[in-house]
Amino acid sequence: MKTLYLLRHAKSSHDDESLDDIDRPLNKRGKRDAVAMATVVGEYCHKVQHIFCSPAKRCRSTIKRVRDALDAPTGELTLDDALYTFDADILLNWIRERDPKLDCILVVGHNPAFEDVIRLLTGQPLKHFPTGAFAELHLKVEYWDQARAGCADLLHMESPPKTVT
Repeated sequence: MKTLYLLRHAKSSHDDESLDDIDRPLNKRGKRDAVAMATVVGEYCHKVQHIFCSPAKRCRSTIKRVRDALDAPTGELTLDDALYTFDADILLNWIRERDPKLDCILVVGHNPAFEDVIRLLTGQPLKHFPTGAFAELHLKVEYWDQARAGCADLLHMESPPKTVT
């Protein structure tokens, strides 16, 4: 069995239209939500062997805030250009290429790729995977390259708490 944790980047800013998409930072809410989600990540990801992150600034900022808020961050962190994708097929192929020695990984990235991969792997309807959301999937496979439609169970999904601003 393989465990896949997905953490969507927290809310990003669209204030500076001169920035390329990859360079957009977190907004105030995103910074707050990333820290709030550290509790969830810490609770569920204690066995993570490796963290893979999109190089997008909003993803890097999200995982930095999560890791900084944890007492004992786990898993080596790798920035992977291939994770700067919004396409489920690209993400699924990336998952299939993971080292078979890794049983438990955390991926920080983007929608709609995350939403679509969750739907595909679990066969369950998913209305929305909001910014800052976290999901735990157990893949009933021995190797990552066996990941396919319907091979996973969605064990847990959580979003940042709603706050009044």
